[in-house]
Amino acid sequence: MSSELSIGNEIKDGHKETYKWVLNNIKWLSELEAFYRDRAKLEKEYSSKLANMTGEYFSKKSAGTVALSVGDTPTTTPGSLEAASLVAWNEILSQTEKVSQDHAQLAQELEFQVADPIVALSKKCEFLLTTINGFNTELTEKRDHAYATLEKAKKTYDDKCVQMENARAKQTKSSSDRAQRKAGDREHEMNVAKNHYLIKINQANRIKDKYYFQDVPEALDLLQDLNESRTRVLNSIWISASTVERDMCKRIDSRLVTADSVVLQNKSNLDTAMFIKHNMKEWKEPADFQYTPSSVWHDDEQFVVSSNGELQDLKVRLAKAQQAYEQMNNYANSEIGELTSLNKQKQEAKSQDSLNGQQVLALLSKYSKVISSYTSHETAKLEAEVEIESIQNNVANEHDLNTDDIDLAKLGKKSGVFNRFKKSLTISSEKKPSRSDKADASSVVSADSKGGHHNRLSLFRGRDRAESDVSRMSGSVDTHDASVIGSVDPNKNRVLYSYQKQDVDEVNVTVGDNITLLTADSGTGWTKIKNETTGNAGLVPTSYVEIREKARTNAPPAPLPRKAAANHTMEALYNYEAQEDGELSILEGDFVTILRGDDGSGWTYGEVHGQKGLFPTSYCK
Repeated sequence: MSSELSIGNEIKDGHKETYKWVLNNIKWLSELEAFYRDRAKLEKEYSSKLANMTGEYFSKKSAGTVALSVGDTPTTTPGSLEAASLVAWNEILSQTEKVSQDHAQLAQELEFQVADPIVALSKKCEFLLTTINGFNTELTEKRDHAYATLEKAKKTYDDKCVQMENARAKQTKSSSDRAQRKAGDREHEMNVAKNHYLIKINQANRIKDKYYFQDVPEALDLLQDLNESRTRVLNSIWISASTVERDMCKRIDSRLVTADSVVLQNKSNLDTAMFIKHNMKEWKEPADFQYTPSSVWHDDEQFVVSSNGELQDLKVRLAKAQQAYEQMNNYANSEIGELTSLNKQKQEAKSQDSLNGQQVLALLSKYSKVISSYTSHETAKLEAEVEIESIQNNVANEHDLNTDDIDLAKLGKKSGVFNRFKKSLTISSEKKPSRSDKADASSVVSADSKGGHHNRLSLFRGRDRAESDVSRMSGSVDTHDASVIGSVDPNKNRVLYSYQKQDVDEVNVTVGDNITLLTADSGTGWTKIKNETTGNAGLVPTSYVEIREKARTNAPPAPLPRKAAANHTMEALYNYEAQEDGELSILEGDFVTILRGDDGSGWTYGEVHGQKGLFPTSYCK
């Protein structure tokens, strides 16, 4: 893999062409597999049929030269030029023509040491290509969803403007208080819809930029890395085929050395360089979205906060965006370390052409999985950040945007026993002195302020709000807000991202799994579902799934967590004295019964001598 050449940097918005090119080269592996299997048969019939067989593959190679070298739709025709891999392949065919005899042992070795590895390589590459294409599809869907949401917000705003104009017309005909109140209500609804529309414009623009300048180049580089890794492995298979022949028939050793020398010159980035050269094209960035006033209501692009109603709506949106930003930021920060390490390994692999191709494929598989999850969290974080900036930078300074009085728990659904127990453990874990206490205040400030407004600082008080949510959980109001996009079944839930459980009460989910809702999110960030595909039930992060089925009323209470088996114990290695309520004091040598395992916070919930509470996991074994 090359550390200098990058399809993502050189070819803009070129996923379709690059995908076809990589797919052609993967399909080409089936021809190579067929060649070596046919070769094994022909070796038994000696040289007379071997020459005919190589001639057939010369024809196939000639027919596929353009597609394999520069793709299906190059901007510049390659003429007589061939990709480096095709040059190497041509040399192998030429040397094969000169082989006149062989026997059954060579045929058997070709079957097991050459053809089968090509099949394995093809399957690995097809799996990775499907994964990368799914990643690109997910990116495109998110972009299109942002566009569709913007269109929906615009339509809602236009409808509210029409309603406002109708109410105003009625008010001019009637001076009654009722007509005036209706006109005021319509104006309030119109202003709320406008603010929502402006937010969606900002979000769509930022997601568009991220899609074209960050997400698409990353997907193209993944395709490039896949193709170059395939070339590495293919080179090693070709070398293996040559070695088998050399050991069997020393008299053709000099011919095989010639073939090897050409294969070894087939650097993994040579095909990439040729593809880029013949597929470069002019590309213009799509224009930014702009505010478009309603045809029946003349207005400008400034936010409207003419009453407490608009202000309260913006504060609720701000609180939700702050909560989402914190959650997505935590997810992204937890992944950035692994992603940085994998990226460093990937860059090192690009600079080491002698690295084993199988190792590079394994690294690429892991990297594509992590970058997919990280990119999804970064996109969600960007949406929340833009919403925060849009509100803070466009609301006048005289309006108080403090969100301390916003209780998101009362805006969400009721919490079950499972979620309350999980949240109480999480909050208790955050208080432990052994963990670095994260700053309670962080801010998101836009570099540019629109409409002459000054930048404003917003404090995130996620932990304080979470603790207040727990105290008010029993009085939370059960609400439900279901939305249906397009023609999708409104009762069809879906998994947005794959998730591997981190605790015993959680459940694994994969994109495409069929899930049903058991207990809705109460504001904790967790939803209890049943994975109908696997038959398992448990908690998953709310942001990883999309619940569309209607909320169940009068549902039975969630079952209490199961007690751990009697023999599930840990032995205390050190003394620990409880520092506050909810913790458990232990002595060296105590056997603690585990009621709930470590959820990643460094604390375990257990029982000893009739007392229950949290204790540091590292103090026991």
